[in-house]
Amino acid sequence: MNIEYIARKVDLTDQIRQLTEKKLSRLEKYFNQILDIRVEFEQERHLYVVNVVVNGKDFDTRSRAQNKDLRTAIQEAIDRLDNQARKAKTRLKGRKRQAEEAMSAPDWSVDVLTPESVSSGEPRIVKTSTITVKPMTIEEAMLQLERSRNEFIVFLNAATDRVNVLYRRQDKNLGLITPEL
Repeated sequence: MNIEYIARKVDLTDQIRQLTEKKLSRLEKYFNQILDIRVEFEQERHLYVVNVVVNGKDFDTRSRAQNKDLRTAIQEAIDRLDNQARKAKTRLKGRKRQAEEAMSAPDWSVDVLTPESVSSGEPRIVKTSTITVKPMTIEEAMLQLERSRNEFIVFLNAATDRVNVLYRRQDKNLGLITPEL
């Protein structure tokens, strides 16, 4: 972790550097690959202003704090970064959990009947297949349906988290079925 210090109108002592490094070390548990950190200290009239910018492999985050005491300003800026990191990690875990739940969605089996069996009065199943329900938007489902030879696609609507069926109509348009449970 590379820390760059910039001081404007502030005497930057070793104690302040050590305090800042100690407080910034808390962020390592939230951010995996921190490339560099820039800490700017500035005095504006009677307030100390601390800007902290953290650049990582997949993220950039920043915080700013003002206080009459430099140590308190440092603490507030790093606390704000800590809150941002905690929220980001929670959001990321939530997305992973939703993706895992979507991946573990139940398989739906489809039975195909022959026209002859329906007209003879005794329908019989001639083909059984299993469909994995994947989360996607309606537009993505339309693209999937265009690429496939099937007449329908069953998917988990990403906007509503409900199972939908998109099918080709005889007039070459598409129909959408949203079952209510």
